[in-house]
Amino acid sequence: MYVDIEVLINLYEDITMQKIPITEARNKFMKLPDQAAKDQILAVTRRNKEVMAVMSWELYEGLVETIEVLSDPELIKQLRAAIEDIKAGRTHSLSETYARLGL
Repeated sequence: MYVDIEVLINLYEDITMQKIPITEARNKFMKLPDQAAKDQILAVTRRNKEVMAVMSWELYEGLVETIEVLSDPELIKQLRAAIEDIKAGRTHSLSETYARLGL
């Protein structure tokens, strides 16, 4: 399935990653949640090779939700159409939308 990489980049452009050796991760285990919240993702390495990731639960849930969205071809089709509408200027202001809905 083709996925517009711009969509993914825009969703997760603020994610940063810091590498941390597994021995350091083991020694600082109780501090990892705070560090993961600050640095977003910790890439735990063994012999300079990434072997696992430590991230906040919120980020994990967001990634899982993104995977679910990207695996739905109909939803991806709708997202692409919405992006094209925005690029083409086919949008309405919030006040116009409220008026059209009678709110």
